[in-house]
Amino acid sequence: MKQSLINLILFSDRRKDLLLLLREEPKDVDTIKELLNVDAGSIQPHIKKMVDANLIIEEKKVYRLSEIGKIIVENLEPLLNVIEVFEADDDYWKTRDLSPIPDFLLERIDELRHCKLLEPDVEHLLETPKVFLENFLSSKEVLTFVSYFHPEAPSLYAGIVENDTKHVLCMTENVVDRLFSSFPEEADRLSKSKNSKMFVCRKPAPIPSIVVTDRFLALKLFENDGKLRDQILISTEEKALGWGKELFWHCMQMAEPLGERSGF
Repeated sequence: MKQSLINLILFSDRRKDLLLLLREEPKDVDTIKELLNVDAGSIQPHIKKMVDANLIIEEKKVYRLSEIGKIIVENLEPLLNVIEVFEADDDYWKTRDLSPIPDFLLERIDELRHCKLLEPDVEHLLETPKVFLENFLSSKEVLTFVSYFHPEAPSLYAGIVENDTKHVLCMTENVVDRLFSSFPEEADRLSKSKNSKMFVCRKPAPIPSIVVTDRFLALKLFENDGKLRDQILISTEEKALGWGKELFWHCMQMAEPLGERSGF
């Protein structure tokens, strides 16, 4: 019975690795064994199956992708990257509401492939995680969209703009209220700083928060039931930063500049 190409490729890590390896350039079996860290006995059956399926071509004991193999590999890698994103933190992703993320970003969610999930530390629940703080304070440009209030945030925001960091800060109305009523000094410093641009979002927030800078991305998403857990996706990868900036500006489409405090 002939095996389908989907089963042939996706049900074997060896065969997936082999296809991705040959994408770079043709290789002989010794090079394949070395790079995949396998012996001849374990890789030869897979090579034969790929040759029989016309995904790989052998010429003078050197293996290369066929034209069909090239097309499949070109489309295979993005799929594998998406799977890698969800498999890395399976419990997290299956409980998160992804509906607020626009389709054009969901289609590129593989760009979050190297994100790490920061779990809450029971002993330091009200403290900003160290890795977040270090990256935040060393950034030169910061974009923040936030729909919940954190007591350490006002001093952090005021501190970075007075240290020549450019900060675009968008808050929901409840956060703006809390900032100006409970932290008037920090709010005043932010309002007067040439490095600070503040906006208000009067509509229901699509996401709890996103912070994206020239150094890192930190993202929180609501759970499927609308609740918020203190878990942060964080990455310093360039692709993740670009993805995060696009999500930030997407959220900013429902924002307006924050005017005078009276009625903002």
